[in-house]
Amino acid sequence: MSAAYDLYQPGRSWLHRLDPRLKMVGACAGCVMVFLTRNVWLIILGVALMQGLLWSARLSREHIAWVWRVAAFPMVMIALLWVLVYRGEGNPWFTWWVITITPVNLAEAVAMALRIILLALIIFAWLFTTDQASLLLSMVALGMPFSWGLMVTMALRYLPTMASAFRMISEAQQARGLDLSKGGFVRRARAYIPITVAMLIHSLRTAQNLAYALESRALGARRRRTYLRRLHFRTLDWAALALIAGITLLFLWARFRYGFGAHPLGLWGLS
Repeated sequence: MSAAYDLYQPGRSWLHRLDPRLKMVGACAGCVMVFLTRNVWLIILGVALMQGLLWSARLSREHIAWVWRVAAFPMVMIALLWVLVYRGEGNPWFTWWVITITPVNLAEAVAMALRIILLALIIFAWLFTTDQASLLLSMVALGMPFSWGLMVTMALRYLPTMASAFRMISEAQQARGLDLSKGGFVRRARAYIPITVAMLIHSLRTAQNLAYALESRALGARRRRTYLRRLHFRTLDWAALALIAGITLLFLWARFRYGFGAHPLGLWGLS
């Protein structure tokens, strides 16, 4: 099954063996640092590091390529709109009509675009290497109510399933003569009505079957839950937690004290 319909990839790499709570905390810390970074060189370095991390975890090329394909369109749109709307500082390299390209706005456009793929790589590094049961256990262990954690994990499980169902229904309808390529926007939108109706019926049936499955397992029958598995931190997990905490605190101190990564081109905000 392709990466688009099965996020978790089984494996025994060092990233798979890390505690799921640690991976969740690491993903959150990484996202915070990415949001606080505007420097294009730091963003490029981050993308290269995350790409290497995914390779070291022995994730399939299909999974990694899927992340890039999903992020490609918003990356291109953000880069183009940023160059068109934001003028930036410094002497312009190119000026035409309302378009003005400067080194700063070009660097920031690239940084904003690469920020999308960097965030995606961070999040999917967590999801690709954490099975659904461990994901739910980690959320509950960090204080989230079981029903909330179950809702999140089911969404992560069934949204890709719905995407797979949409693809199969679309291909089946096109095999029966449905044309989705001809005409203007309104006509093509109307052509999706049969697919939408079939998807609604499929979604209602899936929700009903899921409700029956949860009810047959007595979900919510007892307020106090028991668990077959328990999460435990090992030496590798404590070492990785110390590394993540150290890097995050050092970055936050340098960012707010000296403006590290705040300028699109210079590493330091005062440069």
